[in-house]
This record gives sequence, structure tokens and C-alpha cells, in this order.
Amino acid sequence: MNRSVFKVSLIAILVLVVSGYTHSAMAYGIAGTTLDPAGNNASATDLAVASCPQGTHHFSAAVQDNSSPVNGLLVSVHIFKENKMTTATDPVSGDGGWSDIISVDRGAGNYYVSIRKTNVGARNFTIGWDCQDANNNSTGTNIQVLQLQ
Repeated sequence: MNRSVFKVSLIAILVLVVSGYTHSAMAYGIAGTTLDPAGNNASATDLAVASCPQGTHHFSAAVQDNSSPVNGLLVSVHIFKENKMTTATDPVSGDGGWSDIISVDRGAGNYYVSIRKTNVGARNFTIGWDCQDANNNSTGTNIQVLQLQ
């Protein structure tokens, strides 16, 4: 996809409705994004900032590897805000399943989200995310992509 498309704030690009996966934590997502299209950067990382409005209790995310299976090539999602960070990895390369849903509970403000892979090779992925209140209701999310590799 064109870099300029990702540099603007994204709101509700895709409501995730994936066969076999339903969870209220994932209201928004980016589908069909490729990390390291050339496939030669083992440490390629995409980075975005999610802005959560007042009333937000936590930010949640999960990642799905949509590429063909490659032994030892996994995709992970990381969330960071203030002094708290968490990570989840899609545990099976290219099976169409999701990572665990992870959350950081630091209220309204900016959460940094990164996608990383474990080895050389291009990876097509979908990321789901949502800012939520203490009752897991969506509070709305703005995403701005900072880095695509």
C-alpha cells in the first residue's frame, strides 16, 4: 500500500469479522499490510501511535499473520505507554489464526504499537485494535502510522 495512505490518521478502517474469531476488544484494524516487502530485513518493524480519547481505560491489540507458513517466521504486536509494555505473538506462522489479545491500561492518551517479525521474509498481516473504557466498550481510536519497513 502507498505510504501516504498510512501517514494520515485512521479511524475504523475495518471492523474485524474473521471466521472463527470474535471478540469485542478488536473494533478496528488494518488488513493486508506487508511488513518488509523485500523480505531481507530480519529486524523490520512497523510503528504507529494510537490516540485514545478521554474515558479510555485501556488499549488492546492483536495480530494475524496472513502469509504462507514459514517455519520460525512469526509476527508479534507490542503496545507501550508510559512505564508499561506488553507483547503477543501469532504462535503459528501463516495459519490464519490470531495472537492473544493484549492490553495496556494507562487511560487516555497516546499508545505506541509496533509489529515485528522474527526472521527474514516478507509478512502480510492484519492488526486489530481498540481503545476501551473499564467495561470494554469502544471509546474510538485514531491511528497514525509513523514507520513502515
